[in-house]
Amino acid sequence: MKNKKTILLIIIAVFGILCGAGALALVQQTAAMTTPKIDSVAIKNVSSQIVANGAVTAQTQATLHFQTGGKLVSVPFQQGDKVSAGQTIAQLDTYQLQQQLQQALNNYKSTRDQFDQAQQNADKGVTQRTTAGQDNFYGGGIATYNTDNSATNYLNDVAKRIVDENQSNLNNSVIQVQLANYALQMSTLTTPISGVITHEDVNVAGQNVTPATGFTVADLSSLIFRANVNETDIDFVAVGSPASIQITGLSYPLSGIVSKIYPNKQTLSNGQAVYQVDITVNNLPNLAKMDQTGVATITSSESSDVMLVPTWTILGNQYVWVEESGQTVLKKVVIGKQHGSMTEILHGLNSNDQLIINPAQIASKKYQLL
Repeated sequence: MKNKKTILLIIIAVFGILCGAGALALVQQTAAMTTPKIDSVAIKNVSSQIVANGAVTAQTQATLHFQTGGKLVSVPFQQGDKVSAGQTIAQLDTYQLQQQLQQALNNYKSTRDQFDQAQQNADKGVTQRTTAGQDNFYGGGIATYNTDNSATNYLNDVAKRIVDENQSNLNNSVIQVQLANYALQMSTLTTPISGVITHEDVNVAGQNVTPATGFTVADLSSLIFRANVNETDIDFVAVGSPASIQITGLSYPLSGIVSKIYPNKQTLSNGQAVYQVDITVNNLPNLAKMDQTGVATITSSESSDVMLVPTWTILGNQYVWVEESGQTVLKKVVIGKQHGSMTEILHGLNSNDQLIINPAQIASKKYQLL
């Protein structure tokens, strides 16, 4: 009997241990599932010197395309040749376009004659009495009238409709002539500027081209350095800011001035979001060539380095969470100006702080306040 009680107690104890272990594992698993995931990133610092990659390009250039496809019959200039404004740089076969224009002119002549005849008849009020009580208007059919002016009114309405119809046909024929003439003009590409042909998609006559075929002319006297400034730095760049440019292959830096900031954001092939900035350099056409790459160092509009954090990480306009030695710490900060989705931090953070970018995940927990 005593052995049976001992065995029973052992079984109960083992069962209790197993239940306890299972409960502990469940608690740990639940805790792991409910523990907030903390993500942190390095704080963005905008230096008083903003560095941006770029390349030499022409501020004045034109890329020309045909409006319609066709057979290319003339390419009088090759890439690298100099051209003057108004010169032809490419031309399509115009035989079909000339025939279409002649067809449109013939149609215009015919509709013009019809309109003139309709207008002349309407001006003279041509009617022909056929039987008592009826008038046969030119091309207008038979009209029955009473002793009042109803027949006269009817005939006037018919005359007006005929004239209006002929006027519409004449207008359409004029439009057809204009379109055919425009297509003929667009078969010839003329450069609007003087410069050098820097690119040709096609340089041999006899090939069929499409509206996507392009020819580029650049004015090399308008060379500037175009830099790609990171979107978080662009607010610290201003027209007139001094810049230093190191052109690849040139042994010394060039001094320049920011002359233009483009308003549209661009996305580079590497996914970086940038704004383009033109930097004017004296005598650049004699110092560099088109498409030469380089690095620009632009003096920021701020006198010192600026610390930026995502605006959504700032709680109540005065607190941010950071990670220090594996612990989450709430720090009080002083904020400055907002730049897009970023806000300046004037005081309260160090450059080596790791900012927590999902503060909502830890808002319900209790942490140290500094």
